Amino acid sequence: MMHTVIFCFLAIAIFIYTFARLIRENNTNYVYLLVSEFVGIIIDFIALVTENNLNVLLVIIMYLISVIVPIIFFVLEKKGIYIDELINIARLNKNPKDAKQILLRNIEKYPNSYNSHKLLAEYYKSHNELEKAEDEYLMIIRIKPNDYDSYCKLGTILHTNEKDVDAKYILRELLKIKPDYTEGSKILGNILYDNGEFKDAILVFNEALKYNPAEFDLYYYIGMTYTRLNDFQNARDYYQKAAKINSFQDVANLNLGQICLIFGEYDEAEKYFFEEINSEDEIVSANAYLYLAKIKLIKGEINQAIAYANLAVEIQPQIIVKIENDNTLGVIIGKIKFSQKREVNTKLSKKEEEIIEHLGKTYNVVENLTDNASSHNYEIERE
Repeated sequence: MMHTVIFCFLAIAIFIYTFARLIRENNTNYVYLLVSEFVGIIIDFIALVTENNLNVLLVIIMYLISVIVPIIFFVLEKKGIYIDELINIARLNKNPKDAKQILLRNIEKYPNSYNSHKLLAEYYKSHNELEKAEDEYLMIIRIKPNDYDSYCKLGTILHTNEKDVDAKYILRELLKIKPDYTEGSKILGNILYDNGEFKDAILVFNEALKYNPAEFDLYYYIGMTYTRLNDFQNARDYYQKAAKINSFQDVANLNLGQICLIFGEYDEAEKYFFEEINSEDEIVSANAYLYLAKIKLIKGEINQAIAYANLAVEIQPQIIVKIENDNTLGVIIGKIKFSQKREVNTKLSKKEEEIIEHLGKTYNVVENLTDNASSHNYEIERE
């Protein structure tokens, strides 16, 4: 009988606490808990009055509905997890059109609900309501300061909304809290890059390398940034490090080949370009053929140069414009077969394409400052 007395005091204490929460918060969930707890108390009361020992199954049920379930319920609430909210969230897949209304109702009932704010932020982001998404991600960070991914998403949205001062502040705050969070460093570094703050971007990427020395992207981003600073020796070093870590990153080899051209290392450049002629990325492959054509022209192998240039145009028809405007390749334009323009298969970002163009233009400037251009153009015209 002792266990029934102990249970009685415990169950009544939880019942009083639940009732107080119901009065204070006016939350109907507590009504169901009170009914459940009351049933357990009644079972225990009957056992006390009749002085009968309950069987094991009834004791388990009694403790479950009057003590264990309520305690679990309050622990989950303490962690910001609400049963009815989870039920509503589960309905989102069945009623995606009502997602916004369901989430707003959840937030009205539970203003500090992490799950609903997170889902609503993603909803606004996917529907391009970026101003509202900003507010939701700010709320998420307030509720859960260690949600580092939300810092990154907020920084990206702020950057998209051209609020780079706020974006940089948010991401720097993240890196103060979590300096080894690579994704935050990448986003901050790329925002600095987009704003032309190349030296600051390099500092951010190098700081991230202290914590993640095997991260391919960081070496590659530093290589890109040094390229924009026209520091091609450092750019080459970092592209080479990137290529060692991830040999499947074709664009790193393409950039290395272009840098070798700038330094006049034609045989070395040729090796890099040959590695990329079969790249699945058509922009990389077409440019590899294009630069091989330039090298062959410099070496006086005219027919091979024409063949490579035609392959470049076949893969990426739009590249014909580069050939027409190129001092070296322009002299063989009459031998190029034009192809109908089409969409090119590429995964390159706009920044990566800009780097390819920047290196190409830089090489053209270097080439024009040497005797190479005049000498091999003369040979081609004579041919």
